[in-house]
Amino acid sequence: MRHVRWGMVVLVLCCLACSSGGGGSVDIQDTEKAGDGGLETGGHDVAGELDLQAPPEVAAEADIEPGEVDETPGCAGDFCAAGPDYAPDPSTWGPFPVGVTTMSVDLFDQYGEPRTVRVEIWYPAVEEVRNGPFETIDIYGDCPEKEKPFFEKFKELVPPLPTQSVRDAPARLSDGPYPVVLFSHGAYGVRYQSVFFTIPLASHGYVVASIDHTGNTLYDIIAYGYDMETVVMSSFNRPYDAVVSLTAVLVRTDTPGDLLYHTMDTDRIGMSGHSFGGFLTLLMATLDPRIEVGVPMAPSTGWLGVIGHPLENVKIPIMMMCGLADKTLTPEQEMLPAYPKLNPPKAFLKFPTGGHYTFSDICQLDLEKLAKEANFGDAEDAIEDGCGQDNVPVEIAHPIIRQFGIGIFNYYLRKSPGSLKYFDKAAAAPFSDAMEYEFDFE
Repeated sequence: MRHVRWGMVVLVLCCLACSSGGGGSVDIQDTEKAGDGGLETGGHDVAGELDLQAPPEVAAEADIEPGEVDETPGCAGDFCAAGPDYAPDPSTWGPFPVGVTTMSVDLFDQYGEPRTVRVEIWYPAVEEVRNGPFETIDIYGDCPEKEKPFFEKFKELVPPLPTQSVRDAPARLSDGPYPVVLFSHGAYGVRYQSVFFTIPLASHGYVVASIDHTGNTLYDIIAYGYDMETVVMSSFNRPYDAVVSLTAVLVRTDTPGDLLYHTMDTDRIGMSGHSFGGFLTLLMATLDPRIEVGVPMAPSTGWLGVIGHPLENVKIPIMMMCGLADKTLTPEQEMLPAYPKLNPPKAFLKFPTGGHYTFSDICQLDLEKLAKEANFGDAEDAIEDGCGQDNVPVEIAHPIIRQFGIGIFNYYLRKSPGSLKYFDKAAAAPFSDAMEYEFDFE
């Protein structure tokens, strides 16, 4: 997540193949051009309407218990998810329990070499798992085998990360299908780096898919250290990761027997991301017409115009967020000049004392111990850039991020006009001591 200047990104997507944890494969066929928003790739356009072939021979899941059916679709008792008639507080936990599953997606990089990324998917689950058993993320256990030997010295210093999600819980079908939100982590981040946002988002009635950008993850920096070349390579690979992983996730909703069968509304899709992932969110807003609304957090923006995708080409609603005390990506260079270039409707949430890592869960770790005993540079960076005494506490920042970020998703993707009150200009007034806000929806 360190500061970088993105090199020229050559976006060449050819025939890509992906596979889910359920087995089988899905082919992304060449399509006709999608017009001005599309990703042109030497005569191919993979950002238009994608021709999807469902994976064959997917093993059937166990039957869902009848007890998960609700008398009032969209509600858990008296607590209803956002919709035309409902607008729950998005800063708090939503009405649904959350399940989690992991899939692998196989694709090719820009050189035609095989590449695999992992995708964490959170989704509304059946009522029977409301009280768990909840998953605790074993950060060392999750490490790929190739990088595990390098992680040995860290494993006692990085405690398990508790979550309020249940591994492979049956999906809650009676209240779906649900909108989909794609999430992209920062440079040298990890797919569960911002569960303060992604898991509560799922509880409000979303299928949330977060990508591990292989070669540019937490495990890569622990194993091999910071390397500018791999960061540049990630700028090439991330659009591939996003387009193909999103497609692989969506295929599952049409695959009988899949855990996520009939859970997703493929016509309602948003995207969010942090830092490098915020850059990708804005880039995908110009590349992939499936994305309808974006929430980039502390994004890098400077090279979007250079690579032929200027911010003026973003035609979807954007909720940009940043910390004005960011030392990793200078707001005066990356975020502040970017916002005026975006087309309305748009909004800009700024934490005057927020840092780069305010938008992640890293502040929850014992960073001083990691910095001193493990000599882990990113821990020291985080203390100085979002997790320090002079920064807005995450206990204050994270509920605000959820309120405004989930609020705009609810408004557009769950068609909840009442949710506007959670992210309009008046919504910022109670937090005037902690944030500044621009709102351009007129």
